[in-house]
Amino acid sequence: MHFPHLYQLRHFLILFFPLLLTQIAQIGTSVCSSIFSGQAGTVDLAGVAVAVNIWFPVFAGISGIFFGVSPIISQLRGANKTSRIPIYIMQSLYISVFFTIVIIAAGWLLLPPFLDFMGLEPAVHHIASEYLFALALGVLPLFLQATIRYVVDAHGMTHISMAIIVTNMVLTILLFRLLIFGGLGIAPMGGIGTGYAITIAAWLSLFLFLAVLQWKEPFRSYHIWTRLRPFSWVHCYHQLQLGLPIFIAVFCETSLFSIVGLLMAEFGTVYLAANQAAISYATLTYTIPWSISLTATIVIGYEVGAKNFIGARQYAVLSQLTVFTIVIFTIAATYFFLDPIAHLFTNDAATFQAIRSFLLFAAVFAFFDAAGTPVQGILRGYKDVKIITYIAFVTYWLISIPMGYACAHLTPYGPYGYWLSLVISLAINASALNYRLWRHTAFAQS
Repeated sequence: MHFPHLYQLRHFLILFFPLLLTQIAQIGTSVCSSIFSGQAGTVDLAGVAVAVNIWFPVFAGISGIFFGVSPIISQLRGANKTSRIPIYIMQSLYISVFFTIVIIAAGWLLLPPFLDFMGLEPAVHHIASEYLFALALGVLPLFLQATIRYVVDAHGMTHISMAIIVTNMVLTILLFRLLIFGGLGIAPMGGIGTGYAITIAAWLSLFLFLAVLQWKEPFRSYHIWTRLRPFSWVHCYHQLQLGLPIFIAVFCETSLFSIVGLLMAEFGTVYLAANQAAISYATLTYTIPWSISLTATIVIGYEVGAKNFIGARQYAVLSQLTVFTIVIFTIAATYFFLDPIAHLFTNDAATFQAIRSFLLFAAVFAFFDAAGTPVQGILRGYKDVKIITYIAFVTYWLISIPMGYACAHLTPYGPYGYWLSLVISLAINASALNYRLWRHTAFAQS
């Protein structure tokens, strides 16, 4: 085993910290929507929870398709074939527009009957429905900015994405306060206001990313807008070959949380709201392994493109060492500040106790997230993406969902049984991914 050098650590951290801040800002927006909605009331939090549990796996999964362009660009840069990059950028934008149309059409047809089927309380149903309508107005900018962000990151300019997404977060939080509680002549909208806030901020972020493509080098020399490349099925297919397996893997994981969130409705509004608060916090801690995963894809993709396979393995080791170092501190902080964290989401005593219990499971979950998620990024850097899909489908859908239902209904854990199954399935997932990496992929080329 070749251990990483100091200069590799420096390069890795230069890319990682902006990506981490970007993810914290992005996920922080979602967490703040839960916090502000919770302060507006348990019903508002529950309505937003239902909507988020429907929307988030869709957005996260489809963003995985957009992410397929990242290892392509990284490897092209490593192989000094940058002349082929502009055509891939253009095709990724076409893909974003296509999926915007698909999602809006699917939502228009399927969401009303699905929400009716859930049998929600009328007030919760209203908030969820209106939130999703507001968010539909922002699907196009959300998808386009996600695509452009991955393009920018693949060029090593993670600090630019960080600046734009942090700006987006600040604006969104200000809009949360204004639209949820009212002010400046605007009537209070409750939890519904979070949907409109996210949409408004998404359009601003899109314009900023478009400006980067127009004026920032090397994008300016690509002439994205002045030399429009036609649709190319060959190049789209290449991205979809990588992106669709990532989509399935990400969707399997995120939809698992959403399914759990929706199943919580059986146990009442308190548990539905508390579970969403815990998911929001777990999603925030997830930013660490996910950011390392994104960084690993960029650096390892570059090394593989340059056929420096020893360097790729060194970055793989570095990725895993870094994530465990940071996550151990995160878990400790969660344990010691359990009550203050729970109080952020609610003022209700019953909801507070439920959130507190869910957070303990979330802390254990974070450890296994750290063991598995960076490995996904490492495998993507090698373009070994299909195995991620297979493992995700088996562990999350075939193991976790049935196990969770059994634990929730056949054991004393009740609603907490779902989180017990999440922890177990993630441990199995992490073990399988590590086996694939170190027994096959990392040493398949030399």
